[in-house]
Amino acid sequence: MKYLIASLVAAIAAPISQADTPKDLIGNWQADCDAWGTPALCEVSWSEGLTGDFVEIDYTITSASDGAPIFAGQGVYKIGETDLEGYWSDSGGAVHPLAATWENGTLTTHWGRAGHAQGRSKYELTDTGLRVTDWALTETGWQQFMQVDYSPAG
Repeated sequence: MKYLIASLVAAIAAPISQADTPKDLIGNWQADCDAWGTPALCEVSWSEGLTGDFVEIDYTITSASDGAPIFAGQGVYKIGETDLEGYWSDSGGAVHPLAATWENGTLTTHWGRAGHAQGRSKYELTDTGLRVTDWALTETGWQQFMQVDYSPAG
């Protein structure tokens, strides 16, 4: 929880610029990936939400061998003056609140709440695409469980 509070406090000092916004993520991204030991195709689609101050993410993982669904999730973010907030739901039955910051082409999201599953996801625009890194908060601290380098989908 102290990590979540620290990142939100840092965001207050850095307003989101119109020249560098979470809308920079909008597009379709894909990559071959490893889904917990299974060769897979990971796909991320960012789009504008119902109004101009929302962005949405659709995320899917399918089996590389037969296209069978492995995992899917959806998130909605409301862009504020200095931070973002929203919610996430997924095919595993999870629903998490989201609290995020945007800085220099990177969206850092903390999801979950105290006493329940908590994690952090970083969406970083790179010279070649989008790098997504995910961590879970465990009793021993942050444990990375996935990292995928996406290319723009054709």
